[in-house]
Amino acid sequence: MIFDTGFMQNLFAFFYRYAYVFLFLVLEFISIRWIVQGNKEQRAIFMNSSTIISGKLYDRFSSIKHYFGLRKENQTLANENAFLRARLSNLEQELITTRPDSLRDSTYRQRYLLIPAEVDNNSIEFRNNMMTINRGSLQGVTKFSTVIEPNGIVGFIKNVGSRYSSVMSILNSNARTSVMIKGSRTIGNLVWDAGSPMEMNLEAVPKHAFVHQGDTILTTPYSHFPSGHPVGVITKAIVEPGENFYTIRIKLFNDLSKVSQVYVVTDLHKNEIDSIAPPQNLIK
Repeated sequence: MIFDTGFMQNLFAFFYRYAYVFLFLVLEFISIRWIVQGNKEQRAIFMNSSTIISGKLYDRFSSIKHYFGLRKENQTLANENAFLRARLSNLEQELITTRPDSLRDSTYRQRYLLIPAEVDNNSIEFRNNMMTINRGSLQGVTKFSTVIEPNGIVGFIKNVGSRYSSVMSILNSNARTSVMIKGSRTIGNLVWDAGSPMEMNLEAVPKHAFVHQGDTILTTPYSHFPSGHPVGVITKAIVEPGENFYTIRIKLFNDLSKVSQVYVVTDLHKNEIDSIAPPQNLIK
């Protein structure tokens, strides 16, 4: 595309006329950046404010997207109803097999609170991925709560605003999740290597453990995710020569690039568990 001389002259004249305005904006940006980076309190205020502002913006765009995807959303709701009914059946079975004297203790019976939420913003292409949900402290969300969907786990609450919260995705190099192999109940750490968003590594599984391709991976009671929640399936399990631990590759059950409806999980036993043992989810 060829621009005529008059257009270029007008363009240069415009930038020359407002040069001080552009210079002011650049210096303002640099000043704010220095303030935020050099002051912990200002950084915390900035993070909370950015969570609220970005949440509102993404909420507007997601409203339009959700409007044109009502048919898909209805199917999602139907799937979630099936998930909740299955969870209810599991709870009823737990009550049947629980000691009779513990049935009088409502706190014992109810360990988790689930808060439904929608994902307004999500990334999977970075090394440290985050997402924004449309629930905050006003709806009972607290920092370090876990986030799930019916088919798998999603992440951990990182920052909480009044109406929005940021979530550290499990597709984040700073996240570690305690999981176990179904059957043997061997415990390991679920870690993402910044590769495929559908695959993760299972670390710290000793070579004497019984591990097979096709084994199902579930959450542990120590992860603050609902115990036994599905995670994925083992696609590769080998012990390299001279190593004491397995190299294990996991394929996730859920596709985090398509996640839209989630549940924020509050573990009512979290404070007591963390007071007597280190948290099994490590968030840097």
